[in-house]
Amino acid sequence: MSRFTFAAGNARKVLALPLYGLGTLASFVVPRSRGLWVFGSGVGIGEGALALLLYVRARDPALRLVWLTRNERDDVRAHDLGISTARVSSPRGFWLTLRARAVVVTHGFGDANRFGTRGAFVVQLWHGIPFKHIHLDSPETLRIPMLSRFSVVRRSVRRAYERSGRGIRMFATASPLAAARIRTAFGLSADRVVVTGDPRDDILATETRDGARASLAALLGMATLPPRVLLYAPTWRDGDIDPVIPVTADWTRIASYLQGSDSLLLVRSHPLGAGDYSAGVDASPRIRMIGSNLQADMAPLLPAVDTLITDYSSIAFDYALVGGGIVFLAPDVLEYSASRGVYELFSDFSGGDEVTSWGAAIDLLEKSDRSPAARERMVSHSRWLAARVHSFSDGGNTERVYEQIEARLNGTELPPQPERAPSLVIESLDVTASTHPAFVVTGTFTGRKPIAVRLTGTRSQLLGTLSTSGATWSATVPLLTSHLAGPELPPPSGRYRFRVMDEDHRVLDVAAPSRLEARLVEKLFRVSMPASDDSVLLDFTAPLADREMGKANQSRLRAAYRASKSIVPGSVFFESYYGQNASSNPRGIDRALAAVAPDVKRMWSIVDASVEVPSGAVAIIEGSEAWWQARASAQLIIINDWLRKRFKRRRGQTVLQTWHGTPLKRIALDRPGTRLRAALASRRESSYWNLMLAQNDFSANVFRSAYAFKRPIWQEGYPRDDSLEAGSSPALRKRLGIPARATVILYAPTWRDDRPGKVDHLDVASFSKEIGPNCVTLIRGHSRTLRPGADVVADGVLDVTSYPDISDLFLVADVLITDYSSVMFDFSVTGKPIYFFTPDLAHYRDELRGFYFDLLAEAPGPVISDAAELVRRIRNPGPAEFADRYAAWRAKFNPRDDGHAGERVVTRLMADHLLTLPSPEL
Repeated sequence: MSRFTFAAGNARKVLALPLYGLGTLASFVVPRSRGLWVFGSGVGIGEGALALLLYVRARDPALRLVWLTRNERDDVRAHDLGISTARVSSPRGFWLTLRARAVVVTHGFGDANRFGTRGAFVVQLWHGIPFKHIHLDSPETLRIPMLSRFSVVRRSVRRAYERSGRGIRMFATASPLAAARIRTAFGLSADRVVVTGDPRDDILATETRDGARASLAALLGMATLPPRVLLYAPTWRDGDIDPVIPVTADWTRIASYLQGSDSLLLVRSHPLGAGDYSAGVDASPRIRMIGSNLQADMAPLLPAVDTLITDYSSIAFDYALVGGGIVFLAPDVLEYSASRGVYELFSDFSGGDEVTSWGAAIDLLEKSDRSPAARERMVSHSRWLAARVHSFSDGGNTERVYEQIEARLNGTELPPQPERAPSLVIESLDVTASTHPAFVVTGTFTGRKPIAVRLTGTRSQLLGTLSTSGATWSATVPLLTSHLAGPELPPPSGRYRFRVMDEDHRVLDVAAPSRLEARLVEKLFRVSMPASDDSVLLDFTAPLADREMGKANQSRLRAAYRASKSIVPGSVFFESYYGQNASSNPRGIDRALAAVAPDVKRMWSIVDASVEVPSGAVAIIEGSEAWWQARASAQLIIINDWLRKRFKRRRGQTVLQTWHGTPLKRIALDRPGTRLRAALASRRESSYWNLMLAQNDFSANVFRSAYAFKRPIWQEGYPRDDSLEAGSSPALRKRLGIPARATVILYAPTWRDDRPGKVDHLDVASFSKEIGPNCVTLIRGHSRTLRPGADVVADGVLDVTSYPDISDLFLVADVLITDYSSVMFDFSVTGKPIYFFTPDLAHYRDELRGFYFDLLAEAPGPVISDAAELVRRIRNPGPAEFADRYAAWRAKFNPRDDGHAGERVVTRLMADHLLTLPSPEL
């Protein structure tokens, strides 16, 4: 099946604008027939549209009902059911759509003939309760190839989708929770979104397990089915391939499990997805494909399934009505959540027992087979999902939908259906403004008692206290917290979800009739409460003053910055990784500067007040008036990445670019396939720098090539590695809660250009389990994954991505695992073992980035592509087979990393009068 992407679909819609225009003109002159309804569905003959057609046919035989088919398979299926048809894209399909009084769809207007829908009573049944963002809520929906980067295009596409949404006259949903998501996704008013239950789920209230098993056996051509049936049904990933297509070892493990448990595995890729599962079918007769070509609608077969395996698919919500166990297999939670967006935390959706690999999924299945308690936990979560997202499970959803349609067509109103109210209602909420601010909430509850409360962001959990009295509850969440035993700081900027849990650690739905007024809290953060019908959300942003907020104020401050010419002697402006932390070489120089010249004014650029700066330094919030002034007046600017916001270097100002590592992977102008725009940007950026700092002669040559840099490059070693001469750090171990005798393994991979925000090549949860009980695995994502990513939570694993300075972690670690990250050149200063885990070596080296040298030939440790082999090698390191390579590596890459690099850099800066001591009066 050819892939569909929203970008391509939107492009086709743009090209079809003349046909939309013709259809609109025709709708003004062609009357609609009161007795004609047309139906369609993106998956073929099925979904709620089929359930409604069959019900309407029995209820009102006088109506003419026509299904708009897409192919011969649909024609045959409709003929077998006695349903009249027309091809959706044919002139007859257009005419029928143009004439129909009611148009019933399950995916979009394209289920019917989209050019003839204007003026019809369009009923949208949709095809599941959304977990992932859809339509207007999802940036993926609004893309157009090459044009989406232009804001005017994005706004135009959004307006087109909003106009399209207004064409929906009635949207049927399963529950108030689903209705809230649909209203925002389609921009619909509350009166157009009704809670009726989903017609496609009625079959789940009437079909028996035996009946569904018999239908499944007949469909597969099997005389009998094994005692247990598993179904793997991943979601569609916007045209991308399913990342969990099993490899050979996975298929072998799956086949072994199926044989041992006497089970059958059905594999159903999403109708619009792509994936090669043929190897599984070849591996075992107990693995069968059940694509949409075989069964358009899975709902009738779900009662035959004993355990569902899925990721983010809405099939989990439907299957929850069956009450079987669900295994959530999702290796790309961070990437998917960031790119597509989700309506709730995945851990709430999954119950917190999600796995990231087929091996872990089989482990979970085996555990549930052995342990009734484990199986009950799975089933209990399934029941909880059903109760939360389905208002009805009586088999009457289709009837309720029909009655709503009839009433609306006849201009009458039905009494509202009873809706299950949220179990918690917020009556008051506020953020206290003080040196110790807190989010304070009071309300009432019914049903399950709330016992815990927190605000959950991507890399920060703000824990609160909760108390109850009778039917009332109150909660307080402190907004200054200590992360990894550091100082108390405001939360990192971002969106936080207010979550209240019951005694089973399941989230309770909360209604908040009132809104929090946006405000600046001290000089700590700004907080606002975005509109949301199904969640309580808080947005924290940098503490900019009102006069600093918005495009107009920033333009004013930028103009003042560009006009300023005065330089303040003895002032240094530091920035590391775009202000996301205060680390790396700038911090190493800061440390040396504080010791050698304590009177120098050290200013750190930070994105918000959650970033800890070195003792004695001044924290300056990016975009503030002070930030613009400091950038303009600093005598010396020290950075380790690109400058931004239209930088202008003025007379008497020096920019020292320290960079952030010796490169293995190609950078800037040396990257394969560099486009003209990127090349010009690289040259413009390097023109701002007066000096560069290189760790060694090798990287100095790379910088000259990659950035066409012809100015001085100092080779004084890396100041960020000066602290490694300390040897070890018992105090930091204690701070991180690591036992004194534990072996610490640091996993620090680089980022992937094609998968930003994601670190998943090593399943650290499974790795930690395999490596043994006396080990602690620290996972350190690349700086580019700091904001978009989320912490990994697993036994024996500590996510230290947001720890300020990775050099401290080198002191704690006994072993490093990396791939292509420059940490390989810094960690080698310690002399401790390095392992290279590179399952995508060929792709990364040959297609994605390219290398400056042959890693396989020079690596100071084993280069491994298999996780099991990695565990074996770390457990049994064997003789010092890489000793000679390690020595050669250090001689080449660490010639001056002797603990005094920062001192040498500061000495040269002062000797060359690039940094002078401040005047006494200053």
